[in-house]
Amino acid sequence: MAARLQVPFLGEHYNDMLLIEAWIKDRSGPAEAQSLLCSALMRREAARRAIIERLAEKRGVTPATLIGDILLGKASQLSPEEYAKIQEQLASETSD
Repeated sequence: MAARLQVPFLGEHYNDMLLIEAWIKDRSGPAEAQSLLCSALMRREAARRAIIERLAEKRGVTPATLIGDILLGKASQLSPEEYAKIQEQLASETSD
């Protein structure tokens, strides 16, 4: 089972909105927060897929490989130097 996600305090305004939303739906605050987060993630699915495709292309890997690396904790943000090195490698592979 994955580790439990801990969210920092939302601030007074957002915390009030969450509690009101939970009350309207007769849910606990954590249950409503979970529902809202899942809903937001579903709405962003197409945008997330497009971002993953772009970042995978930038790294010279498939989207599936990048997703696997992210889930395994092996992916990292690229520095400009790392990006330049990858581009040089890709250019030399295509010229061969």
